[in-house]
Amino acid sequence: MPQLFHGLPAAPGIGIGALFTYHTWQFERELPSFYPAQRPEEEWQQFLKAIAAVDQELIRLVDAENSLIAEVFAAQRAILQDPTLVNAVRAAIFNQGQGALQATHQVIQETAALFRNLGDDYFAGRAVDIIDIGQRLLKQMGVHTADSHQLQRIPPRTILVARDLTMSELTQAPLAHIVGLALAESTPTAHSAILARSLGIPMVCALGEAILNQDDGQAAIIDGGLGKLLVLPTSEEVKHYTLTQEQQVADRASALLHAQEPAHTRDGQFVPIFANANSPEEVEQVRTIGADGVGLLRTEYLFQNRASPPSVTEQAATYRHFAGSVQGGQLTVRALDAGGDKPVQYINHALEENPFLGLRGVRLLLAQPELLRNQFRALCTVAAPNASADSDGKEVATQLRFMLPMISTVEEVRAARGLLNEVAATMAANGEPCGKIKVGVMIEVPSAALLATRMAPLVDFFSIGTNDLAQYALATDRTNSSVAALADPLSPAVLRLIQMTCAAGAAAGIPVSLCGEIGGDPVVVPLLLGLGLTELSVPLPAVPLVKEAVRQCDLAHCHRLAEEALCCEDALAVRALLEPQ
Repeated sequence: MPQLFHGLPAAPGIGIGALFTYHTWQFERELPSFYPAQRPEEEWQQFLKAIAAVDQELIRLVDAENSLIAEVFAAQRAILQDPTLVNAVRAAIFNQGQGALQATHQVIQETAALFRNLGDDYFAGRAVDIIDIGQRLLKQMGVHTADSHQLQRIPPRTILVARDLTMSELTQAPLAHIVGLALAESTPTAHSAILARSLGIPMVCALGEAILNQDDGQAAIIDGGLGKLLVLPTSEEVKHYTLTQEQQVADRASALLHAQEPAHTRDGQFVPIFANANSPEEVEQVRTIGADGVGLLRTEYLFQNRASPPSVTEQAATYRHFAGSVQGGQLTVRALDAGGDKPVQYINHALEENPFLGLRGVRLLLAQPELLRNQFRALCTVAAPNASADSDGKEVATQLRFMLPMISTVEEVRAARGLLNEVAATMAANGEPCGKIKVGVMIEVPSAALLATRMAPLVDFFSIGTNDLAQYALATDRTNSSVAALADPLSPAVLRLIQMTCAAGAAAGIPVSLCGEIGGDPVVVPLLLGLGLTELSVPLPAVPLVKEAVRQCDLAHCHRLAEEALCCEDALAVRALLEPQ
């Protein structure tokens, strides 16, 4: 009997194959046997030996050919060496009398739970890395965790089913045998999803517990774009999805051929397509994939895993290199987005009942203004006329933009702009090189969309973060797999907030961009243009297909489509409207 499971789209594409279930070790639920603690010093030495052994494992993995895999394990090394984790284990051993095994299990479990409960999808994804490290440590101390040898035996054309997958587990599998990933839990921002997107493996997450009870070997189809898993599909469904898959392959090849060409709609409207970037490696790929620049550069990695914030000089050198990498295109740098839900080691974060609604984003930057001043000063230095080229001799891009995260009031915009204007005036008065920077705000809180007409005259651009906007508008935690599907950016409520923002931007004559994951779905592009978006910033692999989707658009049709979508009752109806007829 055919069965259909709905989850969250995590990596686009169609996969047709057979199910293979990998039974992961449940760190929080499967307690290892704890042995009576020996002398604290002996237990501490056992933990230190495990740390050293795992560090050597990660050093080898950092040399992986795939830059994303190497980056993930480099980040895990940083977590492993974090004094917070090490000191917590030490305290459990020496102050609570626990053995090394029990102390490690407790600290890893508590740390992972903390990350999951922060209300931020990025940190929820990192919780899996913490569990990965914990399993490595326990294994070094003699605990049998998961049988990863299962993964090495998966047959060709496998749709791999699991509760969740750590990067370590995924990289042990023959990736060429995997045509799809179907996870009961996880999020679209987990490292497994990021790797799947980079490798072109369709993935759906948050499918629910029931998929773990399916029989291995059953025929199945995974639709990573729509977030579906079909088990025991009919012959008609197999035929339909086979044709769809073939068409997607052909479309992707065609899009790559034209990736370097500008994206104009059929009626001649140019739509810049930028890329979202999380690391130096991704910035380097922006122009080669055909993007018009970087529409969202997350800068948190510059500030984390260190004892003090980066200096103006250090930041300027980094931004100058990035500006050279985009080769004259646009570079949009997001101000540090940190706070109680994204703690930074050297900032004294007060304990908050609900950090996701606390002192974070621009609120923290206004409370710690030197962080904001220094980041802006570094960018102004890079934007200065005749600024020196980077170390590779590339010319520095002049189209630099700076955007403020987590804006919720007009007062915040005024305060931040005032502070930034003060920095520019001081630099000019001191004779420091200082270029002009366009300043914009992120629309990711419903109040910002509702106040967009008041904010627009104060800024140079808007950038809509649909992931957070959907979460806030629909009061749904995207990291909670039991309700995450409700936080759908295609909800008509979210679409109305997008339309309001676009209308305010158009009235003020400023561009309105969108940098949420949904912008990377070619099927949704006509709707976004119809709502009034003038720019899109999408995940790197999606750039060629999104540019091709723009070329197929006629704006009059896009506006009619948007009007229909706004009249829908729910996100499912909107998705049905967008599906090819």
